Amino acid sequence: MNRHRRCLLAHGALLATGALLPLCAAAQWGVVHELSGEVLLNGRPMLRHHAIEPGQTVSTGANGRVWFSVAGDAFFLRAGSELRLRPATGGRDSVVEALRLVSGALGATFSRGARRTLVTQTVTIGIRGTGIYVRTTPQETYACTCFGAVELSSAAGGAVHESLAGPHAARRVTPAGATAAPLADHTSEEIARLERLVGRPNPF
Repeated sequence: MNRHRRCLLAHGALLATGALLPLCAAAQWGVVHELSGEVLLNGRPMLRHHAIEPGQTVSTGANGRVWFSVAGDAFFLRAGSELRLRPATGGRDSVVEALRLVSGALGATFSRGARRTLVTQTVTIGIRGTGIYVRTTPQETYACTCFGAVELSSAAGGAVHESLAGPHAARRVTPAGATAAPLADHTSEEIARLERLVGRPNPF
């Protein structure tokens, strides 16, 4: 039985009181901080008390938005997005080690230490203790290093290999290569808010 199920069984009677959310948060599982519109967890409607686990998929409809955190990493998804959370290897089952942004837009900040990888349609982003904003379509990915540093490489290999350091250093990446891009579609305050959700100071 996985840890999330144990949490639910042990504290199921507390669900009606709203106590499940902090109990599961203390157990290091993902916590929903805010959601509106259509938001799905593994294809089913997400509710505020749901705990998010690595290995799950979070998606938003045309009017959906969600802010959540998982074990020190914080995320928001804009409308029309799909994010797949891949668990870490080596038994650290409460940690997201890799993410795949299938569609839409993601803001994220990550705890220092273990490396993370974000894969989109056109680029793979290597992350360590970084804040990012990424928007992807089948033809192009906009990737902004809001703070910290990342490594960009083509999802298909070969066309892009670049190290990029913030604040707000952005690229538009296509299968043909990468070009510099301005700050777009997100703000420093949104990224700072992600850090606040997991108890870290303003990175700017």
